[in-house]
Amino acid sequence: MVLTHKPLQHRDQRLSCANSWQGMPVGIGRTCKPIGPRRKTRVFMNEKSSHAGTACTHYTHAVLEYVESQGHRAEDVFGAQWVRQLRASPPHHRVSVHQWQTTLQRAVSHLNDPVFPIKLAHSIKSRHLGLLGFLVMSCDTLGQAALTLQRYEQLLDSVNEAQWDVVGDQCFMSWNPLIPNPPAEVILLSMAQWVIQARWLSERADISCDMHLTQTAPADPAVRLAFERELHCRVHFDRPRNQLVFPLHYASLPIAQRDPQVHAVLRAQAETDLAALLGQHHSFLAHLEAELIQRMETGAGEITLQEMAQTMSLAPRTLQHRLDEYGLTYRQLLDKVRCRLAERHLRDPRLSLAEVAMMLGYADQSGFHHAFKRWKGASPGEYRRRLMPA
Repeated sequence: MVLTHKPLQHRDQRLSCANSWQGMPVGIGRTCKPIGPRRKTRVFMNEKSSHAGTACTHYTHAVLEYVESQGHRAEDVFGAQWVRQLRASPPHHRVSVHQWQTTLQRAVSHLNDPVFPIKLAHSIKSRHLGLLGFLVMSCDTLGQAALTLQRYEQLLDSVNEAQWDVVGDQCFMSWNPLIPNPPAEVILLSMAQWVIQARWLSERADISCDMHLTQTAPADPAVRLAFERELHCRVHFDRPRNQLVFPLHYASLPIAQRDPQVHAVLRAQAETDLAALLGQHHSFLAHLEAELIQRMETGAGEITLQEMAQTMSLAPRTLQHRLDEYGLTYRQLLDKVRCRLAERHLRDPRLSLAEVAMMLGYADQSGFHHAFKRWKGASPGEYRRRLMPA
């Protein structure tokens, strides 16, 4: 059986995993009362951009501090003007993915260290993660922290989207790209820091996992060994997804500084900040995706535009018009949801390919085969084999 968190369930619902840890309540129908005035999120450096492909400036401050801790002047590495702008920027300003990647790559080049993103992850503190850092620190368990990361990671950066799943006795935290070809340095930093955060939050230095990376294995064996040495994890390259694989019992490990009252206050502020960042359309699309997922998981078969319009209490033409506003067709949205669910189901070896096809609403396995190959460039069987440990 596959247990997976459905994002954006009603706020009064809670998720649990094998009755061993509590999930985090999230909502679509109601909004939290803002704490203080509503804040605007800006992308600076004269780049007009949406939230996708951006990062908070306080996240970039960690790079400057690490470089200086190694005896280098930040101005010499990144340029005096860029450093001044970063240090003078308010907390809710954001940099573009190009600026964020360039900052990381200049540090890698100047320090001549291919595992710099992992070393940087060791130096990151809660203050560098902003509200999200303090929010996960107040969670009850690592499982709740994982759901919190899934819900709010875009407050930190909008390059990838975290996804938490449980299959059998294993937990999976995956990073799905929100932009085309996300930088490898950004992905590695995100994944490494949450491994390190899990150890710090639980005060369990022995936590280990398998890290799967889509990037090509380094040609130098010494660099590959350095990845594992710095992370204290098993690292697998050339995999179909960027993900961490943990034993299920880690999800119930308590967080040392857990505080339910503080968590509730911070979560309310996080909801307000997330709504300001993503805009009102996010709730509509997320609600629609959640409804599609629920229908598929109950074996509804092929789900038509007319059926979803009725579910959303909209006329079919109105639903298509709403999707047109975001540059989407109903077929594209349906493919996106099917692809996400297919990736989850293919992790479970107990499900045959025919069963996965049926669960996704395909009349036959052939239709699923062709669609999946179009999405991922590999057949479902090939994709499943690549998921298996080497």
